[in-house]
Amino acid sequence: MLNLKKPPAFTMQINMKCLLVVYLLPIMCYGQTVKSFEKLNRGINIKLINGTLNISPLAENALRIKFYNGTEPNVPELIFTSHYSVPKFRVTESSSKIELKEKKIAIVINKLTGSLSFENNSGEIFLSEKAGTRKLVPGTDMGESCYTVEQSFKSPKGEHIFGLGQFQDGQFNLRNVTRSLTQVNSQISLPFIYSSEGYGILWHQYGLTEFNPADNFIPLKKQEQSANGNNQSIEVTTTSGAQKISQNQSLYTGKFKVTEDGVYSIFLNLGDMGNRQYVSIDGKPCIDITNFWLPPTADALVYLKGGEHEVQVVCKSSNVPKLSWRHANDETTFRSPNAKLLDYVVFYGPSADSVIAAYRRLSGNVPMLPKWAYGFWQCRERYTSSKELVETVDEFRKRKIPMDVIVQDWQYWGNNGWGVPEFDTTNYPNPSGFIKELHDADAHFCISIWSNPDKNSVIGKEFASKNLYIPDSKWLDYFNPVTREIYWNVLNKNLFSHGVDSWWMDATEPENDALHGTKTYLGLGDFYRLTYPLFVSRAVYEGQRKTTSKKRVCILTRSAFLGQQRYGTINWSGDVGGTWDSFRRQIVAGLNYTITGMPYWTTDIGGFFRPGKLQYTDKNYEELLIRWYQWGAFNPIFRIHGFQSQTEPWHYDKQVQDDMLKMLHLRYRLLPYIYSEAWQITKNGFTLMRPLVMDFNGDTSALNQRYEFMFGKSILVAPITEPNTTERNVYLPKQSGWYNFWSGESFSGGQLVKTEAPLDKIPLYVKAGSIIPMGPAIQYSTEKNDPIEIRIYPGADGMFTLYEDENNNYDYEKGKYSTITFTWNDAGKFLTIGNRKNSFPGMLKVHNFRVVKVSKDNGVGINAVEKFRLIKYIGKKVTVKL
Repeated sequence: MLNLKKPPAFTMQINMKCLLVVYLLPIMCYGQTVKSFEKLNRGINIKLINGTLNISPLAENALRIKFYNGTEPNVPELIFTSHYSVPKFRVTESSSKIELKEKKIAIVINKLTGSLSFENNSGEIFLSEKAGTRKLVPGTDMGESCYTVEQSFKSPKGEHIFGLGQFQDGQFNLRNVTRSLTQVNSQISLPFIYSSEGYGILWHQYGLTEFNPADNFIPLKKQEQSANGNNQSIEVTTTSGAQKISQNQSLYTGKFKVTEDGVYSIFLNLGDMGNRQYVSIDGKPCIDITNFWLPPTADALVYLKGGEHEVQVVCKSSNVPKLSWRHANDETTFRSPNAKLLDYVVFYGPSADSVIAAYRRLSGNVPMLPKWAYGFWQCRERYTSSKELVETVDEFRKRKIPMDVIVQDWQYWGNNGWGVPEFDTTNYPNPSGFIKELHDADAHFCISIWSNPDKNSVIGKEFASKNLYIPDSKWLDYFNPVTREIYWNVLNKNLFSHGVDSWWMDATEPENDALHGTKTYLGLGDFYRLTYPLFVSRAVYEGQRKTTSKKRVCILTRSAFLGQQRYGTINWSGDVGGTWDSFRRQIVAGLNYTITGMPYWTTDIGGFFRPGKLQYTDKNYEELLIRWYQWGAFNPIFRIHGFQSQTEPWHYDKQVQDDMLKMLHLRYRLLPYIYSEAWQITKNGFTLMRPLVMDFNGDTSALNQRYEFMFGKSILVAPITEPNTTERNVYLPKQSGWYNFWSGESFSGGQLVKTEAPLDKIPLYVKAGSIIPMGPAIQYSTEKNDPIEIRIYPGADGMFTLYEDENNNYDYEKGKYSTITFTWNDAGKFLTIGNRKNSFPGMLKVHNFRVVKVSKDNGVGINAVEKFRLIKYIGKKVTVKL
């Protein structure tokens, strides 16, 4: 008890001590104050009151941060597999901070709070932890100890955040958006973001991760429905107007209250795959997505007034929805509930290319795909015999429609058992023979393979006898190296030995987040929940590389995890619907996917789920198909697909055929440009499909363009995303001048330009200073590569490196390739073609370069130019005045 007779000074001293204790209590309880630190050869260890903070330089612009209790847990290194030399760094200490500094990045540790801030080499802070948000909360999973780890970072107003993989709710700028990172059909979760502030964060966890978690749950009450499906008593207001909900859907209602006006994240979690995601607040829809199946979660950012609000939720009747909210604030949070330690990596660019290049150097560079992979992929659900496959390719050649790949979807296995990679001998009697026929027609063959072969099949019994399935599961345990080896041996014997060129690995999530609650060879499924596709891809890549170096690995797969880019993979956006809304969401999904360092991505052109037989006559769907096809021509991989559909051009009317053919010719003429940019992916960590933040980060208007992107360094693509549209406003970033690809008309940057877009054209602009090589009109990728038209877009200096190799082996890794660098001097108006570097067997000794300086109506569009300067290039430096 305080003695009130003590002098006032003593009383004040006691009160000050109490205040100090109250002030320090949150910090002390949190255990983040610094006790000591130790410099190591590979970084520093910092002892906090309640744990150890380890900081390791990984590259001159990358730092890894770990926080754990006791000794550092032994966690397998799945992402960073490349050997690296620890960059030079120095450590300094003052009374208030510890600083570790290397060439391009520095980290400052606040001794009082233990929080971290990151600086560039000019001493400017580009990222800071929010003090007191580092969490390491002990728990258990299936009887094993684990932690819930969490970290929040300050997010300044105006920041744009991109990445996290491929999601289907249409969110582009992810600042304040809530995400649940799970792997399901059409959703690929990659815990990696890039910020317009110039940094990247790789949240180094293998299990479920919650991004900006919304923890305020809204009680929902399920409403009763009429039993008569034709006389529903419940109606909701959707983005398409008033609709009665279908018999297999249910309506939930609820109320919630917020205390202040502002932007809120509204997060819907169905708990499982569904077919309807619908949320309205006060009668206004904020989430409204329908498809045959959908990922479990979706998010919307909405502005709400302080007070009470009413919600409606519509979902599949078998779903049990949860709805929660989060007040948007100036922070970004990562949380993982099944972790061994807190672990993340910060990269500083400031350019996205620098961030991604550093990430790939640590996690594995991207191998070159075969040249034919950059041509057109003909795919449908499904071809039913080898005869049908051969006849289809013959028809493409007969009609002179360019294509490179034909794809065999599932069920070619017949009675061998579900998912068994073995041809049904009735419909595919001579695999080696029919694949040779495809090769003789200059086509390549891709085949669907699954990770859940029937346990009762001959192959399945072999796997089962060796305990190579995940227990109580239909999925093979690729975490086990024995599984990977046997699986490849089966593929090699039954398929690859017959001439298969490419693998379509379906359902590699595994399907429907199936690792949750399982035990794998490596450990609990929840600890490795996101990583299954990485191991599936590894099995095939490593198996084929050991078998031969004469054929490049080319894998089309439905899911991915960080590091998978090193295994020759292409991802596609899953079984999406054939609607305008779905089409728009694919554009956003693809851009947020490729900025995570995964360069190869594609989509089912026209959507997987289509309007049945109506698709061949419905003008509205035909318009969507054409616009989707135009955009698909500027995906890294150009591929069509459709459920129970004949997707070949000749099944549609002449307008569709003509417009498809136009895009095919453009894609094939651009192959020298595309293949050369692909080399930049492999050599320099480049990205082909580029959200505008990658090239125009200083332009706020550019950052907000969700339906515009760069294809390579030179071509701005602005797809048409609305029906009945023949023009659109295209924003031209202000850092450059621009040329309309179709007309040659020039424009200054920093403005919206109304652009004509008749049904046969997609708006395209080329950056001033660009040099674009365009090849001859061809029917397949390797038909011929000469003459090459060199289009110069004046207005700025420019450079382009033309890359060529043997197209489909790994000899390029031994230096067997050639590069020719073109340099444009805008002031002097001359082009320099440098000496050819390196060589390869079969290299064209003389190139006929048709050089043209683009202007209005000269060197424009798809057709070859008629007026040009012909240069017979023999590998020696040439300078041309234009």
